[in-house]
Amino acid sequence: MSDYRDVAYAAVAFGFGTWSFVKGFTSLGRKRLIENTPVSRVRGLALGLVELNGKAEKMKPLQSPFTQVECVFYRYTIEQYRSSGRSGRWVVIAKGDSSYCPFWLNDGTGRIMVFPQGAELMMPVDYEFETGLGKTLPDNLVRFMQGNGLNYQGMFGNYPLRFKEWFVTANEPVCVLGTARKAGDPVNDHKKRLIQRLDTIKHDPQKMQEADLDHDGSVSSEEWDAVVKKVEQALLEEELQASPQDHSTDVTIGLVAGQAFIISDESQSQMIKSLSWQAFLGVFGGAALSLAMLAYLLIRLGPWTKL
Repeated sequence: MSDYRDVAYAAVAFGFGTWSFVKGFTSLGRKRLIENTPVSRVRGLALGLVELNGKAEKMKPLQSPFTQVECVFYRYTIEQYRSSGRSGRWVVIAKGDSSYCPFWLNDGTGRIMVFPQGAELMMPVDYEFETGLGKTLPDNLVRFMQGNGLNYQGMFGNYPLRFKEWFVTANEPVCVLGTARKAGDPVNDHKKRLIQRLDTIKHDPQKMQEADLDHDGSVSSEEWDAVVKKVEQALLEEELQASPQDHSTDVTIGLVAGQAFIISDESQSQMIKSLSWQAFLGVFGGAALSLAMLAYLLIRLGPWTKL
C-alpha cells in the first residue's frame, strides 16, 4: 500500500490543479465584469446591474462579533482542524454575518440602501486568530464561544481553531457591484425582514436555548410561536419609530438570482489588479500543475511500468 503513496499525492495535486484552473477562469470572469461595468452615480441611477463607489453609512447600531468594532456590515467564520488518519482539513463549525441589516452607500450625489445578504466579499480579513502551541485563546473569543454554546476545549487543551472576521466600518470607502431595483412594497419588506431575523435565531444556539422555556432540550411549536410574536412585535416597533430618512430612496441594491453581487472595501483598480493575479495563477499555474501530475500518473501507472 505504501508503494502507491506517491500516486495518492499526485492525484490530490492533480485535483487541486484542476480546481485552481476553474477558479482562475471564475476570477477572470469577475475581472472582465468589473472592467465592463461603468461606475454610476446615485443621482440619476438606472435600474439593472450597476457599480457604485462611495462611503458606507450605518442604518442601525452594529458591532462585529469578535472585536466589537462598530461597523455597518460584518461576516465571520470559525474553523476547526480535524484529523483523519495521516491527513486533516479545516472544517467550518460556525459562521454568520449581518446580512439582515442593510446600510447606506453615499457617493456625494445621494445615497442608496444596500442589502448585503448573499454578497460576495472581496476584501482582506480584518481580524484573524489561530490557536497553537503557547497561544492562549483571547477573552473576546472565549466569551463568543461560551455565549454561543460552542466547545473550544478538549481533554488535552484547546481545539485547533481558526477565527476570521471581516467588517466594513462607517465612513469607510466601499465599492458595490450589484443590481439596482425598485424597493418592494412595505408588506413584503416586513415579511422578508421577519424571516431573516427568525432564520438568524434558528442558527444561534444561545438564542434557541433561551427559546426553550421548559428546558427540555427542544423548542416546541408553542415556544416557537412565542418567539415569532416577540420578534414581530419588536420589528413593528422599529418600523414605526424609523426616521423619515430611512425611506428617502425607493431604489435598493441587492442580490438577484443569476447576477453578480460584490461588496469590497477596495477600489475598482485594486480589485482588477487582484483578480488579474488570481486569474493568471489559477489558469496557468493550475493547468501546469494538472498536466505535470497527469503525466506523472500516466508514467507511474502505465502498462510499460510492468515491463
